[in-house]
Amino acid sequence: MSGDKQAIEAGRLREQAEELELQAQRADPAEREQLMEKAVTLRVRCQELGGAEGATMDPM
Repeated sequence: MSGDKQAIEAGRLREQAEELELQAQRADPAEREQLMEKAVTLRVRCQELGGAEGATMDPM
């Protein structure tokens, strides 16, 4: 996958993870856990695609 496609895919995954996290805030405890697990999985995939440049923290 090219860098541009990876960046687009990482952004899409990040948006999906954020949406799941918002849904989890309004969900019952059992559903909240499932939604958060899905969000974490998407964020891990996003980091794999984005690498260091996809991180939000300053490395210095």
